[in-house]
Amino acid sequence: MPSCAASADHSRASIDYPLVKLAAARFPNLTHAERALLDYADVSNGERGEFAVAGISAIPLDPSNDPSGAAEWSHDRDIRAGLIRWLAVDRDASARIDPTGVRVLGARIVGAINLSYMRVPFAIVLVRCSIPERISMEQTQIPYLDLNGSHTGAIFAPSIVVAGDLDIGWDNHDYGNFEASGQVWLESARIGGGATFGGGHFHYGDDGAWDGVPQRKTALHLSGVEVKQDVTMCCSFESVGAVELDQAVIGGNLALLGGHFFNPDNVAISADRATIAGSVLIAPFELGDAVETPDPQAAYRAKFRSDGMVSLVAAHVGGSVWVSRAIFGGKTSEQHGLLAPAASVGDVLVMQQLKLEHGAIVNLSGASARTLLDDEQSWPAPGKLWLDGFDYRAIATDSPQKASIRLRWLGLQPGFYPQPYRQLAKVMREGGNDAGAVTVLIAMEDSRLANSGMLWSIWGGFLKGTIGYGHRPLLTMFWSLIVVLLGWAFAAIGARTGVMRPTWPESVPHSLEASYEEFHPLIYSLDVFLPFVDLHQEHYWWPDARASGHFPFFGHDMRISGRILRYYLWLQVIAGWLLSAIFVAGVTGLLRND
Repeated sequence: MPSCAASADHSRASIDYPLVKLAAARFPNLTHAERALLDYADVSNGERGEFAVAGISAIPLDPSNDPSGAAEWSHDRDIRAGLIRWLAVDRDASARIDPTGVRVLGARIVGAINLSYMRVPFAIVLVRCSIPERISMEQTQIPYLDLNGSHTGAIFAPSIVVAGDLDIGWDNHDYGNFEASGQVWLESARIGGGATFGGGHFHYGDDGAWDGVPQRKTALHLSGVEVKQDVTMCCSFESVGAVELDQAVIGGNLALLGGHFFNPDNVAISADRATIAGSVLIAPFELGDAVETPDPQAAYRAKFRSDGMVSLVAAHVGGSVWVSRAIFGGKTSEQHGLLAPAASVGDVLVMQQLKLEHGAIVNLSGASARTLLDDEQSWPAPGKLWLDGFDYRAIATDSPQKASIRLRWLGLQPGFYPQPYRQLAKVMREGGNDAGAVTVLIAMEDSRLANSGMLWSIWGGFLKGTIGYGHRPLLTMFWSLIVVLLGWAFAAIGARTGVMRPTWPESVPHSLEASYEEFHPLIYSLDVFLPFVDLHQEHYWWPDARASGHFPFFGHDMRISGRILRYYLWLQVIAGWLLSAIFVAGVTGLLRND
């Protein structure tokens, strides 16, 4: 039974408004749907409802208005595409269109809609309509376009200019899913408001004439568009084929909340070199409990999913890139994951609670962000992370902070790159974690030497043990103390066994009883060890290579040779010079690579 609103529309249809009379002269045998359209749009109609109702119900979600069943609709629901074009080009007809424009519910559009190179002076709203043939709106100028809940063929509208919003999908009303059976091509479109594709289903078609990159299998092409407000692909949005936003300029957010992007082993969505003033939102449509609903289908629809590459190469984002609770799927043998090399993020890069399935990659090489907020769950498998050139100023407090955990993060890269280590160390040092920064820099040198030759490995091991590759120069003080204490012990033993002899460095005195420098083993060891320092011990005492003596050691009688003691002191002299030089080089940074 028809609804009350539909009955009212039928009663008003008996009134021949001037627009009906104009159209009847040009289009004989007007259908019920065409009369409803003309009655609704006529400026003299002061009792119009929300839509011109083509069917039996004014309720958009009534099953009788489902365009998937349009094959069963009567011809009374037909609207000729030529009638819509005539309303735009005929001056007398255009003059009679109310500012609300053409608003139709549940009609079947017969023929291809061709409004290319035209200025359409009124809004067009086709809700839950069946439009099986192509819509052509190349360089069309129009105040507002809404195809919410409709099923269409391909749409070819490059350089279209929409003064207000473009709604090819959800328009804040749930009128069912928009569905396009062919490509939707909106390259270089200019949208004065927002562009909404929420709830839309887009499919790659075989019309190769529109394909700039045929191998991408494009479903929705928005490259070069300029949108003053948000671009929204949310709430059960689904594309089978690539979604392209390359070089787009978006004045608000790019919202991909709950969107499903499928293009296996290919680009699922690309916003390469795009400029986005707001944020990029890659997350569930509902961030609350509704995502965890017991209804598996509802939970599936609510979450962001991709099968293929999500690409933000060299994109410039003024706000944040929020990637949370998203699923990056794909087969192990296929390319899939998140690509953002050289991307610029003005605020926070969020990567939390992600599912990176079957070897999904994360490539942030050359990217930049003010703050990084992540968790270990969102790190990819080993060999699937690229961080070379990634620049960030801080790591959020909710992210892993310990150097040991962060080093596991860096270890997920497929090879050794020094910049990620230096960047992490810089952030830690500026955050007050100097010890963590040193740990990271030492780990960098360990990684650098891991695949080096034997000589470099030996030299690197020596530098690590003595001064931590230059990052722990005070470690030389420890080794110096060990050498000096060892020298003290040997000098004391040498004096006790009688192998230490006066050297009379300047001249032999006339009398052997003349005053002579007293031997102090600790001062002697320091004098031997320290370059450029004269403590008046080394030049006055030296082991006699021909002398030897015996020293009791835990019940054993040890023979001490002056020649052996002399060899040790020579080594101590060399150690003094070497450790001093390494200490100076470490303090001044000559041995550091940061």
